[in-house]
Amino acid sequence: MTVYPHLDPAVQAYADLPQRERIEHIRVDRWVDYPRARQALNRLEELLAFPKRARMPNLLIFGASGMGKTMIIEKFVRANPPSFDERSGINHRPVIVVQMVASPDEGRFYHRLLSVIGAPPPTRATLGQLETQALRLLQEIAPRMLVIDEVQNLIAGTYREQRRMLNLLRFLGNELRIPLICLGSHEARDAIRGDAHLNSRFEPYGLPPWRHDADFHGLIGGLLHSLPLRLPSELTDSALKRLVEVNGGITASTFRMVIDLATDAIVTGAERITPAAILDYRAASPAAFAMA
Repeated sequence: MTVYPHLDPAVQAYADLPQRERIEHIRVDRWVDYPRARQALNRLEELLAFPKRARMPNLLIFGASGMGKTMIIEKFVRANPPSFDERSGINHRPVIVVQMVASPDEGRFYHRLLSVIGAPPPTRATLGQLETQALRLLQEIAPRMLVIDEVQNLIAGTYREQRRMLNLLRFLGNELRIPLICLGSHEARDAIRGDAHLNSRFEPYGLPPWRHDADFHGLIGGLLHSLPLRLPSELTDSALKRLVEVNGGITASTFRMVIDLATDAIVTGAERITPAAILDYRAASPAAFAMA
């Protein structure tokens, strides 16, 4: 095997593969560590280990779409997998993740929560029955954290609907005595503020768009280390600045652009992303999609 010192050791073997396999690997979702995400993961671990008490601390992770909120939670869930208790036959899940329904509705939310924990609700169940079933099963599963994604969906409802859903979240947190982790856009902060008691328990944690700074350089360096190009991509300061400007500092958009350029570098035989390729970038190369 050829040695590629510019690549992560776990990626070097992929660089010897044919074009198609390398492009497939490039297009797979990947985790790239960076300080703000690492801080969020550390805080989540602290909350997971937090002892039960009457007022549990909660966390609101907010930011623009594409800033990596969901990827942070997915990595956290992978690090804290379920465990099966052979004696009781119960699959204990430390972290349960549920997406807020498109518009605030308690019954639909309980239906979704029950589906997530693998217990389809009975047909025509009343709200009280759904609540009782959800609480009973959650107490059996014994989660140590409940994550609610897309919390900004709350603002799609009327004031009364929003209040009822916020009361439901507060009720679940109080009954289970576990931290609530809410994810959403900047509007999610406004949604949580609709309940003063609930809002006082939430620590806000923002994921702002990237700026042209050392942290962004580190992010792109980590991404390039994970892409099986056979030559090192040495990017200039102006090229990195262009990456920020073109993508508005959004993580997902930035990654898509770099992956498009890496795919094109394999197809054309360049085997590296050049500053010129970034400065001239307009859209994904047709050659890249010809290999799909």
